[in-house]
Amino acid sequence: MAVDFRGRAGIATSIGHAPVAALVDPVAGSQLAIAEALTNIVFAPLTYGLEGVSLSANWMWPCRNEGEDARLYDAVEAASDLAISLGINIPTGKDSLSMTQKYPNGEKVLSPGTVIISAIGEVSDVKKILSPVLVANPAYPVYHIDFSFSPLALGGSAFAQALGQLGDETPRIEEPEYFREAFTAVQELIQRGVLTAGHDISGGGLITALLEMCFPSTKGGLSVDLTAFPRGRYRQAPLCREPRCARADLASRSPRRGTA
Repeated sequence: MAVDFRGRAGIATSIGHAPVAALVDPVAGSQLAIAEALTNIVFAPLTYGLEGVSLSANWMWPCRNEGEDARLYDAVEAASDLAISLGINIPTGKDSLSMTQKYPNGEKVLSPGTVIISAIGEVSDVKKILSPVLVANPAYPVYHIDFSFSPLALGGSAFAQALGQLGDETPRIEEPEYFREAFTAVQELIQRGVLTAGHDISGGGLITALLEMCFPSTKGGLSVDLTAFPRGRYRQAPLCREPRCARADLASRSPRRGTA
């Protein structure tokens, strides 16, 4: 969003959350929420890079139920540790810690404990923000950029939910320092004008990100080769895992403008 009608400076905002993954592992839920917010904002040319991003954390948790206070503690500690490792701040937020519905018959329904992360950063040039629309040119390859070497885990994914399961292992951020480096690399490529489009991989996994890049385009599609991906226990894992924290970006590059 531009700050006025004449200049190119602006503000970028994004949202990240992972309530289903948090049911499996509250630590992973916090990591994934932060990672999704950051990977949703990475395709805007940020004036001060990752260090110029600030986060807001909205905690929603069914406290005072068995085990939930301890899960909240783990989730908050994980968010703090990751933000410190990435060199960014969480100066504000709010909490709703009574996320429990009680009925006259004694039945209780607990809302999934989760954190909603909002990210904001100053943009140097709003005209350089990448759209998630595929450039239908065979000369422009699509790159999968892994941000953290996360395992091929399907826990907390839409695919697992479609099978009526939660799973027992979720994606996570293995190396925060590498996440920082990958984020900075994408920012540098945007500043150099090398990238033409970009999309994060989160809800629905790689297959959903690829489809969403194609939907707005009326001039073609994608031919995808997945042989370079490790298979893991499930052949669907490369397409359906949701590594917000691993932060796999999709970027279409123009070879005439430079090299990645």
